[in-house]
Amino acid sequence: MPRLKRHGKTETFSVSVSRETKARLRRAADRVYGGNVSAVIEAIALEADRQEALDWLLHRAPPIDDREFEMFMKEMTGPKRKRARRAA
Repeated sequence: MPRLKRHGKTETFSVSVSRETKARLRRAADRVYGGNVSAVIEAIALEADRQEALDWLLHRAPPIDDREFEMFMKEMTGPKRKRARRAA
């Protein structure tokens, strides 16, 4: 698989990790990003942002009552669709 093309300006920096971590990063890069370890690090940074947003929601957002929560869950799941019947 060819390496992914980088979009925009990039910066190079050095990171010190254990051999085991380096191996894990390389395996992840090979498995998902065509060997591009930089893409793995980009994904890790995006996940850190998601975790920070989740932390804010769980610890700092105002609480909602059960009724509001049920309305939210209903909106998120959408209406149930009926399965099409197969002809026998």
